[in-house]
Amino acid sequence: MKICFKCLQEKEIDNFHKHKGMADGHLNKCSACVVKDVKEWRDNNKGCRSKEQEKRRAKKGMLTRKEYFDKRTENAIGRQASSLKYSHKRRVLTEQVPQTELDEFVFEEAYRLSKTREQATGIKWHIDHIVPILHKQACGLHNSFNLQVVPASWNIRKGNRNMNTYAGY
Repeated sequence: MKICFKCLQEKEIDNFHKHKGMADGHLNKCSACVVKDVKEWRDNNKGCRSKEQEKRRAKKGMLTRKEYFDKRTENAIGRQASSLKYSHKRRVLTEQVPQTELDEFVFEEAYRLSKTREQATGIKWHIDHIVPILHKQACGLHNSFNLQVVPASWNIRKGNRNMNTYAGY
């Protein structure tokens, strides 16, 4: 049992916050009085909390919510915009190369093969370009000679790398 110096009531020790600096290891003010005092202080000093948050944000280099969304809309290159840009670039490259009957046949067969393997193994399969269509060092074609059917997890790990570079040949 301990007496709160604020409300002068005797309460169990569990009703007091822990404090290493005190002799018995607990604060001399009960939890209820602490909560009441903190609420009262916050009501009387409304601007202090926001000033503290501004200092913390400035120290860590963080943006406010409004600044973040303003910057994002100003740039207009979010995740969706960049993916649209990439897909458009890819589409333009694939449209430049005329598709032959062989290419169309191989694409259809590769698609069927990926579905068959998916049913047989229970894992997802992708149609992958051996030499990536968009790459800094090489530009693969979107034709039948540049395709392979591989597990989806493998293709995702490979990313935009050349097959030879990825496999270590």
